[in-house]
Amino acid sequence: MIESKDISNNKESSTTIVLSVFEKEGPIPKVCVPNIISEDKQMIIAMKSISLLMGEQIYQGGTFFDSVKYFGILPFPDLALTGLTYFFLIKDENARGNAKAATISLLIENKRSYFLYENTKQLSLMLTETAKLLAFEVVSQEKSDDLINSLAQKVDKYVSEVNTPIELIRKLKVLFVGLGNSGKTSYLRAIRQKFSELTEIRPTKGVERSEITVLGHQLKEWDLGGQERYRASYFKNADLYLYDTNLLFYFIDIRDDKRFEESFEYFSKLIKVLRSFDQFPPIIINFHKMDPDISDTPELRDQLEILKKKFSEISKGFTTLFFNTSIFEAYSLNKSFSEGINALSPNREIFAAQLQWFSSKLNAQAMLLLNESSLILSDYATDKKTEIVSEISAPHFQNLFKTFTDFKLITQDQAIWKMEDSMILFNNFNIDDNSLYLLTLARNEENITKKFEKNFPKFKERIKDLIQTYL
Repeated sequence: MIESKDISNNKESSTTIVLSVFEKEGPIPKVCVPNIISEDKQMIIAMKSISLLMGEQIYQGGTFFDSVKYFGILPFPDLALTGLTYFFLIKDENARGNAKAATISLLIENKRSYFLYENTKQLSLMLTETAKLLAFEVVSQEKSDDLINSLAQKVDKYVSEVNTPIELIRKLKVLFVGLGNSGKTSYLRAIRQKFSELTEIRPTKGVERSEITVLGHQLKEWDLGGQERYRASYFKNADLYLYDTNLLFYFIDIRDDKRFEESFEYFSKLIKVLRSFDQFPPIIINFHKMDPDISDTPELRDQLEILKKKFSEISKGFTTLFFNTSIFEAYSLNKSFSEGINALSPNREIFAAQLQWFSSKLNAQAMLLLNESSLILSDYATDKKTEIVSEISAPHFQNLFKTFTDFKLITQDQAIWKMEDSMILFNNFNIDDNSLYLLTLARNEENITKKFEKNFPKFKERIKDLIQTYL
């Protein structure tokens, strides 16, 4: 490993930054600031972070050079550290594929990892800026040292100015908001498969709080009643109801066009309050009650485009996703809810990259990872049509798998369904205390199961630690 100088002013910095590059001899830690981590530990960081970069087939020939760049929060349990890591490529005509895999890892003690989650957006911008200066040409060791030291100083300054409480467990607050009768409660009950309660729904009085657990992490769900008298209270006591929101689901009754303007006004007030708190949670807008009998009319399609444009204008600066949902279309609910939870995960891009890597080994058309509750944790598909088919069918295959297992018709951890030209491999496996399911859609080939068995252990190892930091 090449020695690097340390010009960081803060010798007691609570963060450490490691630049790693895949050289001819393998992953190498090039710079460590401050240089307080031993060489063998730096090597562990380099090897683990680069091993999770997209497979080399993604950038061979430089075709996708500028598209390989994404973030993740990686645990390093052996070192008692957690790192916000940026994955990117350094252009190098002399390297295999005309590029070198590289990572910048901002490391912090495990007990302070909460800081990374709460400040990911701001810290990511700093890492991205430095990576851009490294990416398009081979720079000297001295230049690399200077760039990482400059980054360390910026991070130290930011850390000193930000007051983030030390939390051992990340607390996630999810709001479900909309006008009265917009369908929030029916959505939640359908997601939890409490179908018997759908006929007993009454207007939510004030706020109903509940909890769900996703991969060992608790999410606090707040169902905010949409009657006008309650809405006034939310804004009056915004510090209680709206502050520290991590994810916002907003509902609009697509059948009630007379209240669209009222819904815009309510949504605008919510956005104004969130901006005043300097908080920008992901927003999932559900055009709800989009039942199958009305979902494909030209008039409604035109109306949806107008609504999307209006909501996008109001929520400028936020990550805003749109979904058509109906309690009569289970897929629409699961897709909306899963995408919302995925938006909370700093590792969503890494998970997708791992599925893409595994799919490439099998020449698979799609791969999808679910938890015990049919939540889609991540997926990959070669095209949009295949993606939709796999997402719609996955919960059904999961139910079949569970049913057959309960009745001892399946005694192994894998079931295979064969079709004309394709096949479904459906696997159940555990990581720590988490029961996970993997659906693979592949061509009907004789050796597909052997390829799966060969590569599955490595895939499982690659996502093992990522599960810990999914949320």
